[in-house]
Amino acid sequence: MWIEQRGEKYLAVDRYKDFMTGKWKRVSVAIDKDTQQARNKAQRTLQAKIDALRQQDPVPQDITLKMVKESYINYQTKIYKQSTVHRNDNILNIVLRIIGPDTLCSRLSAGSIMKALLETDKGTTTINTYLTRLKAMLRWAYQNDMCPEISSKLKKLPDKSEREKIQDKFLERDELKQLLDGLTEKHWKNLTQFLALSGLRIGEAQALRLSDLDTKNRLIHVRLTFSQVVKGVTTPKTTDSVRDVYMQDELLPLCRKLLTGAKRKALEYGYKSDLVFCDEDGGVISYDAYNKYLKENGIRILNRNNITTHVMRHTMTSLFAEAGVSLEVISRRLGHHDSKITKDIYYHVTKIQRKKDHEAVRKISIL
Repeated sequence: MWIEQRGEKYLAVDRYKDFMTGKWKRVSVAIDKDTQQARNKAQRTLQAKIDALRQQDPVPQDITLKMVKESYINYQTKIYKQSTVHRNDNILNIVLRIIGPDTLCSRLSAGSIMKALLETDKGTTTINTYLTRLKAMLRWAYQNDMCPEISSKLKKLPDKSEREKIQDKFLERDELKQLLDGLTEKHWKNLTQFLALSGLRIGEAQALRLSDLDTKNRLIHVRLTFSQVVKGVTTPKTTDSVRDVYMQDELLPLCRKLLTGAKRKALEYGYKSDLVFCDEDGGVISYDAYNKYLKENGIRILNRNNITTHVMRHTMTSLFAEAGVSLEVISRRLGHHDSKITKDIYYHVTKIQRKKDHEAVRKISIL
């Protein structure tokens, strides 16, 4: 605080930083004379004015990232599946350890966040995953007046080209055949073929019952999924995920084979299980064991270290797109309301197909 003389009067003046503009602003109060008692009284009055102005700020000054995360997860618990909330909570806990859980939201900046993430030496994909979850939380916090608007300033790191990223998501027809021919474990080979032909998620395949394979009407009834997070059977990811998947001519004999094999396996191992895919005790197959098997064989057979269960699902998208099946039909089969990856793969493949069509037509001579 300082004193400014205005004629026979005095002004006690102080300043504060405006939240919205970040600029310093003045507040003042008139005093009759410049005495210590008047100064003390003016100081209290000015502080009260500043406090009142700060209360108008949309973001409280003492909210930490940890407090935001707890409120955000509590909100998500009310509207999202337990597995989704659990996943988001785990990722955000990692991010908060990197940035600092006690960091004040009012002091956050996009620059400080990116600096902290880059100093971890994590890969681009991992950092972008962290950014996706953090941006969603900070956007929610801003909408609830807990944090300044910085989510839009957080940009993902440049990764591979769009073409490379899309091609990493699926197998070409010859690659799928090569992979299947090279798989030696019969039950994993059957599961891989089933996922690639049906487009089911691995959790949906894990929860699939024998009664869900309706070979008479050529339908797979997808009603449940196995959550890798809660380690139990739950309802599917979204309402669109509850669906009937049609058995095309290639898939129908495989489903009949799976039904026959399940009965034979039950007799061989002496258990009762209604699961289409089960372990030697009749329980749910291990996601980790299957993913490990896929990864190892993807490296051995295709020299690709990115083969996962979800690659099989995207492979179906690419092969159906190549066959001329519409995006709407593919999306319904996958149980998608909307999926950027599905669209990207679909348009990528159909673009290649159009190019092949043009090449096929280019040299044709009619006259």
